[in-house]
Amino acid sequence: MRSPRAWGARMKPSSRGDRMRRPLDLTTDPAAVADPPLPNTYWVVPGRLLAGEYPGRSKLNASRERVRRLLEIGIDCFINLTHPGELEPYDVELPEGVEHHRIPIRDHDVPEGPEHMAEILVRLEGALAAGRNVYVHCHAGIGRTGTVIGCWLVERGFPGEDALDELNRLWRQCSRALEWGAIPETPEQVEFVLRWRPQGLAVASSLRGARTSAAPLAGRRGSPGREEARRAAPALPLIESDAAQPAAATLRERFLGSFVGLAIGDALAAPAQNAAPGSFEPITGLRGGGPFALPAGAWSDDTAMALCLAESLLECNGFEPRDQVDRYWRWQREGRPSATGRCVGIRSSTARALALAQWRRLPFAGSHDPRQLDPDPLSRVAPVVMFFFDRPDLALQCAADAARTTCQSPVVLDACRLFAAMLYGALAGYPKDELLSPGPDLLGPVALKPRIERLRRGTYREVDASRIRAGENVIEALRAALWAFAGTESFSAGALRVANLGGSCDVAAAVYGQLAGAYYGLGAIPREWQNLLIGREIIVSLAERLLERAQLRVRP
Repeated sequence: MRSPRAWGARMKPSSRGDRMRRPLDLTTDPAAVADPPLPNTYWVVPGRLLAGEYPGRSKLNASRERVRRLLEIGIDCFINLTHPGELEPYDVELPEGVEHHRIPIRDHDVPEGPEHMAEILVRLEGALAAGRNVYVHCHAGIGRTGTVIGCWLVERGFPGEDALDELNRLWRQCSRALEWGAIPETPEQVEFVLRWRPQGLAVASSLRGARTSAAPLAGRRGSPGREEARRAAPALPLIESDAAQPAAATLRERFLGSFVGLAIGDALAAPAQNAAPGSFEPITGLRGGGPFALPAGAWSDDTAMALCLAESLLECNGFEPRDQVDRYWRWQREGRPSATGRCVGIRSSTARALALAQWRRLPFAGSHDPRQLDPDPLSRVAPVVMFFFDRPDLALQCAADAARTTCQSPVVLDACRLFAAMLYGALAGYPKDELLSPGPDLLGPVALKPRIERLRRGTYREVDASRIRAGENVIEALRAALWAFAGTESFSAGALRVANLGGSCDVAAAVYGQLAGAYYGLGAIPREWQNLLIGREIIVSLAERLLERAQLRVRP
């Protein structure tokens, strides 16, 4: 390293102590903070992570001036994606204390493999975790840099499509966006971002939130547009194997994964609902059909009532059972919300409870009969746990109370409490074995009913697969979901196991989807399934609002 005299001895990197006090904040609009220091650069995280073109120039004075601007705003780490000899070097005269890491990618190309991208992201995350302010660049800042930042956004909780949308929202800060409308540069680079799955590289403690952008950007004439690039990229294959998937790295991935997973499970099981095992063509994806002749991607009462409950929690800013019942009643009569414009799949006992609630004006009108073990209340646990994420004790209580609007059997209420504790563990990022056996710290001192306690102890692991049923009661539905989750290592593998059980597999698959979606995250759910899911925008929007509410409560 040479002396800093060439680019200004006044440039002193901030101390490590100062740097470590500044967490990343993805919620800030970069345009509201400061203009990028160079025309062809853009802030990814204002003040912390900058991306763009090569800082050097062929003329020494021009290079020094450009790098001086970067040092002046506090950049003290450069991640260089160009090859040695590709351009005039600028790093040889960087001041002491400023880091330079060269991890090259071929121009107009993608990394050589996942491990190549992981190496770049590990270096980037390490610098950010150390409090450094990072500039990621290639030559023009379009292709290689866009690919890296796109994958970094995936690590930070944005699914592939959302990561590309957010990347291009940020790209608008860059002067070059006027002539090159969308990034990354090539269809292969777009595909690389779409295929990237979180590797758990993000330093979760430095993430204060996540912000998605609006609609996708269209490519400009003269540049390879996003839609053209996506059409050129081959479709992702359906995940049919049980290849192990890592747990989701971010809270956003887990919240969205749980709510979308609920609806995916419900829709996946549609063809086999109420059918005897083996009496239907094996389910391998979303294809619709079943007793209600649903189109592919359509869901039934399990998802609809969960959406009603989520809307009630958000609009009432709390647990209001009267409002919940009113929303269920409107859904039953008007078919809103629904995937098809009509109420389908409602259980007769649920319909009776809603009618009784309207007649007597009693919000908790579910039957107290201990023999009535309706499984449906398990399907609407996720919105309650998300809303009360900062208060797990209240989340468990309200999950049971949410069941009481349609069923008040003590066994059903305990099943909802147990499942809420497990779901909280998944959303909080607990290891699988730990979240599947919650203790009194979550469940409290009151003992569970014996049949529910056996599920907490994991007796479903000992049951032969041929004896697993997604039957008509809450015990069998919860056991089937936990059996599939504990015995597989990917979202799709477990979801297909449950969907192919027949019987009340729609409920069991919705329960599985909530838990597995929270554990593996949204990015682990096959993209084909997500693209076919009817009403995905509404479901994601509600999950985002629940996430925002949770983050507002837990922030200091």
